[in-house]
Amino acid sequence: MEITQEVLLSLAGAITAIGGAWLTVRKVANDLRKDKKEHAAEILQSAKEEMALKERDLNLKISEINTKHEALEKSVEKDLAHMRETYNGEIRNLGQKIEDLRSELRNQHTQMVQLLTKMIDSSKD
Repeated sequence: MEITQEVLLSLAGAITAIGGAWLTVRKVANDLRKDKKEHAAEILQSAKEEMALKERDLNLKISEINTKHEALEKSVEKDLAHMRETYNGEIRNLGQKIEDLRSELRNQHTQMVQLLTKMIDSSKD
């Protein structure tokens, strides 16, 4: 069995073609993996950027809410202080009216006692 040069050349050509095809398939597979990784990295980067924007927006909203909360607290404190002053003033005013009424009642009581004393004295005469 003699292997001729033509057979060797045709075998070498076939092996070269198969090797070339194999290398092409590996290169395509590697390129696809590389493209998938790059695409995944782009998606991840895009997601990170979007999350950073959302986080910034949320932090701004939280800051606005904190500012509004502090303003509301101050407003409520002022309102409560004003109500305390108003109620304390009204209580003092009512206390003064009560004292005035007591004084007037004492005066009337004194006048009634004097009037009764005069009536008793005049009936004795």
